[in-house]
Amino acid sequence: MPPDSSSFTALNIPPSAVPEWMGSFTLAAPPNTDLWRKPPSRDTSTAPILYTALRNPFIAAEVTVSADWELEWDQGGLVIFAGAPPGRIGGSAAQTGTAAATSTTAGVGVVAAAAAVVGAAAAAQGDAPPAYVPPAPASKWVKVGLEFCNNACHATSVCATADGADWALTALPPHHARRLDLRVKIERIGYALWIWYEDEVSGWKKLREVTWFFWGVEDKAVRVGVYASRPANFGTTQYERRHGGPSVTQRNLCVDFEGLEIF
Repeated sequence: MPPDSSSFTALNIPPSAVPEWMGSFTLAAPPNTDLWRKPPSRDTSTAPILYTALRNPFIAAEVTVSADWELEWDQGGLVIFAGAPPGRIGGSAAQTGTAAATSTTAGVGVVAAAAAVVGAAAAAQGDAPPAYVPPAPASKWVKVGLEFCNNACHATSVCATADGADWALTALPPHHARRLDLRVKIERIGYALWIWYEDEVSGWKKLREVTWFFWGVEDKAVRVGVYASRPANFGTTQYERRHGGPSVTQRNLCVDFEGLEIF
């Protein structure tokens, strides 16, 4: 049974874009959108994402993704966060985030000013300054799905730690290579996250094992959902400028999701 849509949060899309029924829905990803991380702390979190927090410890999630894949790196699939997901970007969410950031900045300024006064007083009295509190570490996350690369669809997976993210592609079997859909699954085994894709002939195939994903992670800090992204943005060609109309590089990638299940 699909999860209840009322528990989902939308990132980089309006909250009204959350579908009423999570069993079948579409996410539209504009060009130049991605979920990616490069050191030092260079996060790109512009991809449309729908995620939910869980009432119980995470067990598994799976979904089928499909689309008219056209541009290099077009992709969609499952994503799981261990820690805070990226902030909202775009639309009214961005305005809300800007207002919150302004309020937060103002609050930080007041706190900083008060801290400076306290610190000066403490220094005058010879007391030690307050202990340094390091910032919270960046969240860990993993995404798995279908990605269009070198004119073919591949099973894709990315694992991100505080230091950065990797990227791995797996060629699909010949009997599946021309299909535009793929069912993927993530599963918790102890502290590890196992990543799978479904082969129509031989069943589930293990794509990857992330041994460290749940180590040191509280159950309440896990959030699971789906994403779509079109990282490429090659601009407009001379032909397209002459003839007008939206080109493939100007269109959204519409990824269809079927049979979402989260346990």
